[in-house]
Amino acid sequence: MALRRHPVVIIKKIIDLIFIGLIPILLYLAANIYTDWLDNHASLLYVLVVLFASLVMLFATVMIYYAWMDYYLDIWIITDQRIIAAEQKGLFNRSVSELRMHQIQDVSSEVKGLLPTLLKYGSIHVQTAAEQDKFNFRQVKNPEIVARAILELHEKYISLNKTAGSASPTIPPKPAADNLPPAGK
Repeated sequence: MALRRHPVVIIKKIIDLIFIGLIPILLYLAANIYTDWLDNHASLLYVLVVLFASLVMLFATVMIYYAWMDYYLDIWIITDQRIIAAEQKGLFNRSVSELRMHQIQDVSSEVKGLLPTLLKYGSIHVQTAAEQDKFNFRQVKNPEIVARAILELHEKYISLNKTAGSASPTIPPKPAADNLPPAGK
């Protein structure tokens, strides 16, 4: 299972940023219609207004790109062996965490607010016995179903890996670097 944030999250951010980018245009049009301040295109006021409007629109465009990149590059992958969380934190900072199924202690889901309740998205919290004590999946679709699926995979993993007389599951070894295929193939 591969999870991303609900699409409404990115759509809302983009609409907000487009509105911010349109504010200078609307102010320019209003000033142009109701005053004669901007009639002289060689005046300092006109140059400053155009410069300010350009900077605000550039800022909004960069923020739209940043919001899209953050949305697209944040992904949570759930397999029958582990959970992998890859999250973009800023432009040049990426964090990838891994949680093996035997480390899971508790899974809970949380839906807060009117829009998340109506559109069925929220957060999932996975309590662990590892160094990172909690994995959080934010704003994912159907958090209750995903939390239940993680618990079922955990129980299945534990039951399949129990040995006779031992309560702790066997941990599959990580592949050795020597056994990996060469890069680019």
